[in-house]
Amino acid sequence: MNFINRAFKNVTRKLSKTILLTLTFFLIGNLVIIGLGISNASENAKILTRQKMRAVVTYRLDQDKIWQHAESITDEDELNEFYRNYPRIKLEEVKAFLDDDRVKTANSITNNMWYQDAEKTLDYVHLGNQAEQNIDESNGQSCWYENDVERCETYRQPLFFIKANMFPNMIEFEDGDYKIVDGRFYNQDEIDSAKLVCVISEALANTNNLRVGDSIKLGIANVGIYYQEMGISQEDVDVEFEVVGIYSHHNQITPDASNYDYISPYENPDNMIFMPTTSMTLANLPIAQKEFDHTAQEVAEWGDENTIAYYSDPNNRPSESNLMNNVYIENATLLLTDPLDVDKFVEDYKDTITEFTILDANNEEFNRLAKPLDTLSMYAGFIVNLVVINAIVIITLVTALTLKTREYEIGVLLSIGASKLKVIGQFFVELALVAILGFSLSVVSGSLIAKQIGNTVLEYQISTSDVTEDEGNHYVMYGDYYDPWNSDYSDDVSLEDLVSEYEVNVSPAIIGEIYALGLGIVLISVLIPSFMIMRYNPKKILMNQN
Repeated sequence: MNFINRAFKNVTRKLSKTILLTLTFFLIGNLVIIGLGISNASENAKILTRQKMRAVVTYRLDQDKIWQHAESITDEDELNEFYRNYPRIKLEEVKAFLDDDRVKTANSITNNMWYQDAEKTLDYVHLGNQAEQNIDESNGQSCWYENDVERCETYRQPLFFIKANMFPNMIEFEDGDYKIVDGRFYNQDEIDSAKLVCVISEALANTNNLRVGDSIKLGIANVGIYYQEMGISQEDVDVEFEVVGIYSHHNQITPDASNYDYISPYENPDNMIFMPTTSMTLANLPIAQKEFDHTAQEVAEWGDENTIAYYSDPNNRPSESNLMNNVYIENATLLLTDPLDVDKFVEDYKDTITEFTILDANNEEFNRLAKPLDTLSMYAGFIVNLVVINAIVIITLVTALTLKTREYEIGVLLSIGASKLKVIGQFFVELALVAILGFSLSVVSGSLIAKQIGNTVLEYQISTSDVTEDEGNHYVMYGDYYDPWNSDYSDDVSLEDLVSEYEVNVSPAIIGEIYALGLGIVLISVLIPSFMIMRYNPKKILMNQN
């Protein structure tokens, strides 16, 4: 260990040189700390913001690509064939995603408004607002003239909102917005068999003294004049469902809501009912069959050959089997376990999905707002790399000049039996001691100035990047309006959300990087000039000195 003792003595003996090198490493360390601090703060802000967002990916048709493909088809028969076989998303494609361990569940929601049955056996949860007081008035007759004949029908107000899903779970329940308090959610067997089951709210159950296992009757449509002409009766639209679960939720509407008086009963979350999409489809089957039969009679008189042929084919008549065997969905929203997996998930499947579909990570707004942070991180990384390269060049030149003046010392050490490796090790230790001292001082000062510089640079970057909060479509009807039709599960993110997570801190990891980087600079700066000197043998070095 004599070479370490010699290194320490050389550092303490030549104080002027040591001070200059320490100052050099101190300045290098400050610049690197500021660069790494800003870069890490930018990346951490994006990660922390992303972790707070819902981890959703939407699988949908790429309408732009479909339109472009249709525009490129010049043959009319080929175009008609393309539209006859219009691209669709198949249920099996979404189920394949669900086999991925990163996916919790999927939503493919069909929304609808339903009515009370003829006997009004199921009462809705009342808010007692102005909208409810107007129900009796709106449930009156509306009349019009058609072919000089007055026609009148009674209007009925829909009171219940139906959310139907193709999968035995929902994002709302996984996220905790809704919670099963009694019974269960419907299962895959009930979806596959289109069993008439449903899950109702705790408030709706209490209003009607319902428990799990009871049945409720809903009117799935309003039987107006046109339905009556098709032979559709109230018996066709009144359908009975078994209650398999009762849920609670956090979307309570209070009288202080800005739109309280205008909320219809079906917009009240307490009147929301969940069921399988197949159950909703089966409930509508009698209506679909009678509509088909009525249309078949009409087209027999005025239809063209193809239309008549279609409605004459019994295989085209709606039935439980052809409805269940030809299940297509408009889109599906996948809920992943980790928000940080979203981009990787999309990347993994981009080459396996069908030609006219797309996996949308819903992060366009996030990426747009994160541009100032991305730019900041890029510049910070560039500065760090530039400083490191310059540091290597400068320290290498200084070391080369120093070693040139110490050729005699090197020759003596080699002549008395010291190995070349130990001689290089001595020079490395000398420079490393100075580097550690300089970087240690820079950690103290860098920690104090990095945060201030980082915040100043971020403010400047935002002000010059033209990123504003009002870009895009952020239209909302009411600030506290609960929209039951909304099936967009992506979270809105603001520039404020990102900036609030931006904080420049000199963490232990950054300090470790600084020291590792410094020792790397020292090693390279010693090795390069050492190779030039070590190529000589001791005798030649001493003879040159004489």
